[in-house]
Amino acid sequence: GGGGAPRSSGGGSGCQVFITNLSYDTEWQGLKDHFRDCGEVLRADVKEDHNGRKRGIGIVRFTSPAEAQRAVSELNGVELDGRELMVRIDERA
Repeated sequence: GGGGAPRSSGGGSGCQVFITNLSYDTEWQGLKDHFRDCGEVLRADVKEDHNGRKRGIGIVRFTSPAEAQRAVSELNGVELDGRELMVRIDERA
């Protein structure tokens, strides 16, 4: 790790959620749209391996920890692109 954006710009500790069980068809735009109802999304990312294949995991960063917590409460277990998402606070963010 190490480095990263200054905390003062928002999106500090507790503002990011980690999503698993993503469909390999899910793009970052779809992920962002799905989480938008929970708060202001600063970033959405679908992780890929070194060959560019999706890994079925992603992250969404919000402007506040309350929004991230709301995403966990409202979207954990909810289906997106035919897969039931597992959503939790990203403790490493």
